[in-house]
Amino acid sequence: MENLAYLHLAFAYEDSASHELVCLSSVAPDWKRLSSKAWKYMLPLALTLSILSAVSSVLALEKGDQGPSVRNLQMKLKQAGFYQAPITQVYDASTETAVRRFQQAAGLPVNGVAKSTTLQKLETWPKKPQSRTISTTKPPTTQVTTTTRTNTSPTKQSSDTQILSKGDEGEKVRVLQERLRIAGFYYGNATGIFGPITEEAVKRFQTAYKLTPDGVVGPATLAKLPPLGVGGAQETPKKTSNRDQLRLGNRGEAVRVLQEQLIKAGYLEGEPNGYYGSYTADAVSRFQKDHDLDVNGVAGPTTRSKLHRLVRTSPKSDFNTLEIQRRLQERGFYKGPLNGVMSKDTTKAIKQAQEFYGVNLKDIRSGSF
Repeated sequence: MENLAYLHLAFAYEDSASHELVCLSSVAPDWKRLSSKAWKYMLPLALTLSILSAVSSVLALEKGDQGPSVRNLQMKLKQAGFYQAPITQVYDASTETAVRRFQQAAGLPVNGVAKSTTLQKLETWPKKPQSRTISTTKPPTTQVTTTTRTNTSPTKQSSDTQILSKGDEGEKVRVLQERLRIAGFYYGNATGIFGPITEEAVKRFQTAYKLTPDGVVGPATLAKLPPLGVGGAQETPKKTSNRDQLRLGNRGEAVRVLQEQLIKAGYLEGEPNGYYGSYTADAVSRFQKDHDLDVNGVAGPTTRSKLHRLVRTSPKSDFNTLEIQRRLQERGFYKGPLNGVMSKDTTKAIKQAQEFYGVNLKDIRSGSF
């Protein structure tokens, strides 16, 4: 009889529709109908199930919860590599997103709620190896020079340097997005979330700088990116209403293309880095002097047009098209290379700009939109 009573209770528990532990009142049998021996087995079992049910409900953490339990959850998620935000003891959106990412990786139902199954799985999850943080305020050591001396090589990075890739979140991703914006490859808000837009910007930057376009930010990519907040007072970008003038302090893809052309023309040595420093200004001045232009070290449309005609490698490359691409890139419509070729990407960007601003091609060429 004791065995039958025990099996009846077990089947009632396993057949529960919600698959959760049932409470004492729902499983307690009619004690008056049980023998003294059955009562002796049933009561401890029912009490155990009741306690386990209460523990299970307490262990369920969800958005809005606060306290040490949430802090412990965030620490475990951080150790596993799924949570990059600060430890706050508050189950906020970042924590919920991290839980969802972990649940997906662990093959659990993805609901953003940390129940006992999620917590138990997290306890046994292997910890992510710790990596060394890269300083983003130190200027790059590679310089574009006009002398014949060998350029300084980028500082050698160790093999354990941190790598950023799609799915990462946090301050390092936000800084990456800002550096990509300075380089002229990222146009959205610096969200701190490494999503598809950031990955696309990284790939385009890597392609432009002849790196493997895998969308993963490692030491080689970081070494090419312009840092934040570097340069003395003489290198501060000058405020000017004329964006057609590239000058000392400017950064971005248009500057990199200018440097690339100056190198081909023999006025600059080294690698293009997208920063209009004193070496670039000096190279522009010497080019202007040799071609009877106003010598001021500022690369305006006339200087750039003459330089483009001198070094262009493709007969399809047109300076006017290059200028259109540059203006469209500044406003986030064009994401292709600045090559002066009227490709499908360029015509698509022109159409999008016309529809957005309600302008014609003449307005885009003049930069009046």
